[in-house]
Amino acid sequence: MSNRYSPSKINTFNTCKLQYKYKYIDLLKSDLTTIERFMGSMVHDTLEQFYKFIKDENIKSVDWLLKYYKELWDKNYTDSIKVVKAYLSPEDYFKKGETCLIDYYNHYKPFNQAKIVDVEHMTFFTVKQGEVKHSFCGIIDRLDYDDKNNVFEIHDYKTSNRLMTQEKADNDWQLGLYYIAITKKWPDVEKIKLIWHYLVFNKEIVSFRTEEQINELKKEVIEKIATIESTVDFPPQKSALCNWCDFQNICPLWKHIKKMETVDVNEYKKDSGVKLVTQYKKFEEEKNELKEEICRVEGEQEKIKKAAIEFAERENISVIDGPDAQLKVDIGEELRAPTKTEDEKTWWALRDFLIEKGKYNDVSTINNNMLNYKIRDWPHELVEKIKHFLIRKRKEIVKLIKK
Repeated sequence: MSNRYSPSKINTFNTCKLQYKYKYIDLLKSDLTTIERFMGSMVHDTLEQFYKFIKDENIKSVDWLLKYYKELWDKNYTDSIKVVKAYLSPEDYFKKGETCLIDYYNHYKPFNQAKIVDVEHMTFFTVKQGEVKHSFCGIIDRLDYDDKNNVFEIHDYKTSNRLMTQEKADNDWQLGLYYIAITKKWPDVEKIKLIWHYLVFNKEIVSFRTEEQINELKKEVIEKIATIESTVDFPPQKSALCNWCDFQNICPLWKHIKKMETVDVNEYKKDSGVKLVTQYKKFEEEKNELKEEICRVEGEQEKIKKAAIEFAERENISVIDGPDAQLKVDIGEELRAPTKTEDEKTWWALRDFLIEKGKYNDVSTINNNMLNYKIRDWPHELVEKIKHFLIRKRKEIVKLIKK
């Protein structure tokens, strides 16, 4: 496993430890490409080439931009690209990318906001905290320099359908780490502006960092890497991102599911795993039906219990006779400790009193069963004082006994 880290490497660990193991420890390769990833890549590559021309003071037209995007798409698209959302077609994604580029072009023309330092800027840097340091690498989509204000701008293109919140931007690790990289290359820089271009929304999200925030980021990154390097178990983590994972076909959570998606109906029904699920489901349903029946029976029994108590009180008896069994009815009052929910003020008062008398450790906490058990051995005078904290509650017990 490489000792060099990257923001995406750490993000993978946070998303799913097993995916991290497959990708960075086992070094498994995958030919899987999703349509979202493909569209994003084509848009990125188009903007990369576009800005290379701008860097050489050659601003291409929007027609050129769209033509180049289409040529890239046609050249690289294959039927093996996975379309996760069945209700959308590859053409839908192509048009979405086209709209992103048109909106972007119209938003930023004539493209003179800052001077372009580099596009797809590969950067290598270290993150150090105390005596611990780790090597990092990453690719910045575009690095600009505003010479009027001595500000570097780190640009990142996003084709996601989810718009990042300002709070998330202000705590983002990826561009935060690139901030560290730029300060090491150009120590005299006065300010660094972090910019996310959410192309689907035609919106910029902008963030800055303080020295305090950067020091905190370094600390968090060092701690996260310590966690990564001490990890021995790499369990899978199921999430909404699973459908876009390169290793879904070998993941324990998905392996059988993905296999069953490729077989015909007859083979599906014969599969031993499918049969096990079917049998288990049948018994689970039977169990739930029994639970429902037990609840119904207990409800009817509770009605009889209330009727038995009323009968015993009316007839002034404590045992009700039956053909082969009897019901023993015990009606009265009991003193019991209040629960914290019933009477929090009294609960705390009783607790403080028991602590004062050195008896709290005997009962561990204010628990009615434990208090009743211990109270038998305590002095009569103490018990009488404790009774002031207790509540009177009607006791109704109905017990079935054999003749």
